[in-house]
Amino acid sequence: MLNEFEAPQPKLIAHILEIINSAILVVDTFDRIVFANSKAAMMFETEKKELEGSPLSEIFMPEDREVFLSNILKITRSQGEFEGEAMLRRPDGSNFMGFLSTSSWQWGEGIEVIITINDITRLKNIEWELIRSGRLVFLGRMLNDISHQIRNPVLTIGGFSRRLAKMDLQKPEHIQAIIDESARLELLLNTLNEFINLDKPKLEPLSVKCLLENIEPHLMKLAESHGAKWISRIPSSLPKERVLADPRIFIRALEAVVINACDAYEHKDTEKTIEFRVESVDNGPQVCAFYIKDRGSGIKPEVLPNVFSPFFTTKTGHIGMGLTFADRIVEEQFGSIAIESSVNKGTILTFHLSKDRRREVRTKKI
Repeated sequence: MLNEFEAPQPKLIAHILEIINSAILVVDTFDRIVFANSKAAMMFETEKKELEGSPLSEIFMPEDREVFLSNILKITRSQGEFEGEAMLRRPDGSNFMGFLSTSSWQWGEGIEVIITINDITRLKNIEWELIRSGRLVFLGRMLNDISHQIRNPVLTIGGFSRRLAKMDLQKPEHIQAIIDESARLELLLNTLNEFINLDKPKLEPLSVKCLLENIEPHLMKLAESHGAKWISRIPSSLPKERVLADPRIFIRALEAVVINACDAYEHKDTEKTIEFRVESVDNGPQVCAFYIKDRGSGIKPEVLPNVFSPFFTTKTGHIGMGLTFADRIVEEQFGSIAIESSVNKGTILTFHLSKDRRREVRTKKI
C-alpha cells in the first residue's frame, strides 16, 4: 500500500530529508512513523522499512510512552514545536540518549509531526567524565592529606616498637600506645575506604512528609543514644513540592551532623539538646531546608571555613570526616549544606534539597 510520501511532491521532500545529516522521522496523525531517512536507520541500527509503519512508541522506553511521549506529541501539535532529551530504544533492545526537536506540519486535514533526533550519548559521557575528573582531583587532595595523617601513627608505632625491643615487655603503657595508634590508623583507613566506595544515590521524587517518616525516628534514637534531648519543630504545613533524595544515603549525612552536634556539648555543662526543624525555602531549584541545631561550645570563626575539609577536626581522637561525608552526599543529591556557628552559643547545619528537576511534561499528563 502506497503511503503519502510516495506521491511526486512528497518524494521531493523525502529526498531533501534524506540528505540532512540528522535522523528524521515523520509521524502521521495515528502516531505511526510514515517516513524515516537513512540517518535514522543508521542511528537505530535497523532498516528504514523496519521503522516505517511502526508505532512511534516503539522507539521510546516503556516508562516514557504513556506520559512523556503523549505530551511531546500534544505539545507539538498544539504549540508547533518541542525540544528535549529522551532515552530512546533500538529494535535490538539497546538504547541511547537522544536530543529531540519536533515540529508540526499540516498535511491534508491532519497535523503530522517531524522529529529530528541527534545522538548525544557521547556528549553525556563527556559530561560524566568531567564530573568524574572533578572527583579525582578531590580524591588526590584527600590522599595527600592521608599521607600526613598516617605518618604520625606510623612513627609512634615504630618508635615504641624500637623501645620495646630494648626493654622489659612488662611495660603496659608502651604496649597500649601501640594498640591505640594502630586502632586509629585502622579507623582512618576504613573511613577512607568507606568514603571512596560510597554508593551513588538512587534519586527519587519524594514528598517531604515521606522523607521525614524515613529519617526522623532514626535520628531521634541516635541523639537519645548520645544522651541528648531531641526537639522536633516540624510545621503542620510541610513544603508541597516533592524533593529529589535517596533516603538511604541522605540519612547518613544527617547522622554525621547529629553525632557532631552531640559531641559539641563535651566541654559545656548545659542540657544537651538537638533541635530539628524543616522549612520551605524559595531558592531557585531548592525548595526545602532541614536544620539541625545544637547549643554546644560552637566553632571559632577562623576554623569555620575548614569544617568540610577531609580529616579536619579539633577533637582529639576523632578522624574528622563526618562533615566531609555529609557535604559529598548532599552535593550528589543536587542539594547544598551550610553552617553557622557562634562560640559558646552553638551551631546550625542547614541542608537544602532540590525539587524534582524533571520537567512537568515527563510527570503529568496534559
